[in-house]
Amino acid sequence: MMFDTVGEIEAPEFDTVPAETSLRDVIEKMLTEQYSQFGITRGGKLIGAVSYQSIARALVATDELFDSPKRLSNRTAELAVEKPRIVDHDDEFNTLFSILGERSYVLVDSPDGYRIVTDYDIREFWRESTQPFLLIEGIENAIRSIIRDVYGNEVPEVLRDLSSDSDHLRLVESLDECSFSHYEFLFSKNWSDGFDEFFHERQDFVRQLVSRIGEHRNRLFHFRIEDRGELDLDIIEFAHGYITAVSDNQRPR
Repeated sequence: MMFDTVGEIEAPEFDTVPAETSLRDVIEKMLTEQYSQFGITRGGKLIGAVSYQSIARALVATDELFDSPKRLSNRTAELAVEKPRIVDHDDEFNTLFSILGERSYVLVDSPDGYRIVTDYDIREFWRESTQPFLLIEGIENAIRSIIRDVYGNEVPEVLRDLSSDSDHLRLVESLDECSFSHYEFLFSKNWSDGFDEFFHERQDFVRQLVSRIGEHRNRLFHFRIEDRGELDLDIIEFAHGYITAVSDNQRPR
């Protein structure tokens, strides 16, 4: 799943308040709605934004500049206004990273109005984007650990024999060279070598599970998935939990 433009990331609408709103009301609204920023409008037009940081700066500055500072309820939101960074929805997605390295948020100028992307949104985006890769990597490492436990120093020889017995698998001599097709064929052909002592499910169940994960792995690593919804994340998470647990439990000796 690859994003090319800023507009492809899901971003909520940027909520606003009128410039004459008191700072106290703005802060209460931010706390109630759990927002860290609000847009400031005058006559329905966006003139800037306020954030906790800009409000703090404004309060410190006014306390230093005035002998008798106004009470918080008498200060308007416009006092704390700051100029936000704005990108177009057609801009390259990577544009967000340079901005969010300096700012906690950025506005996206979209056809349906301004939207907001925060540094938290980007962290969540990357967590969700990388999760399938990390889960599948964990599954593969667990499978390799099981194979090493079964064969020990004989792994290279077993893999050579496995490849020669197949008319579609490429020749491999190390687990690092294996694909999920190799694991599937190995479980199918050599199940009684010791894999039945690890897995308490039927052989065909484990083989089909490995096959399904291999299909998802190939689609992911060859960028054949446009939408996260195309992934069966439930089966990936199940396989990760099941196979890593099996790998962590030593088989009977």
